[in-house]
Amino acid sequence: MLELAILGLLKERPMHGYELKKRLSYMLGHFWTVSYGSLYPAIKRLEKTGSIERAYSVKEKTRNRNVYRITPKGEAAFMRMLTENVSDSALADTEKFDVRMAFFQYLTPETRLELLEMRRRFLEDQVEKFKAYRSTNKDEDQYRAGLMRHKVSQVKSDIRWLDRLMAHEREAIKKRDQAPEIKLDIDKSEGQVSAV
Repeated sequence: MLELAILGLLKERPMHGYELKKRLSYMLGHFWTVSYGSLYPAIKRLEKTGSIERAYSVKEKTRNRNVYRITPKGEAAFMRMLTENVSDSALADTEKFDVRMAFFQYLTPETRLELLEMRRRFLEDQVEKFKAYRSTNKDEDQYRAGLMRHKVSQVKSDIRWLDRLMAHEREAIKKRDQAPEIKLDIDKSEGQVSAV
């Protein structure tokens, strides 16, 4: 997921490692911490596979910093990482799903909708498992029971949020599909363009 995040940020603009760490912390820091010990090896792996390349170096204070940019191979790898391998374990890991969702802007509405629906189904299954557990463990102490109620409440809140996002995606698809197609008529002799 770190490599996905690095590629996603480099799609925005070239950056050096320190900038990447700052952007990762700003964008994902509330649920994911990135250390330099994991960031720089990930950058090296991406560079080795040709997904990113050094664009140039900048001199900052006493050191040179390598600025990286995403390559066409990296663009393809990013899109693959963003849409493939969405397994139950990837959907179960909220952090992994959140990292993926941070880059939803690069997906089509249909793909976003599909991923949101998959996440919603997973969360619905979790609610059912929580309910089944509670029904078979009625004599639990108040703290465990309270924690379980809290977890169910959080998951239900996430489902309501996903429902709003999915409604937005469906509306975007509907508007796009209902938009009239504009055809252009090009008059080559006069070099003029007009809508038909």
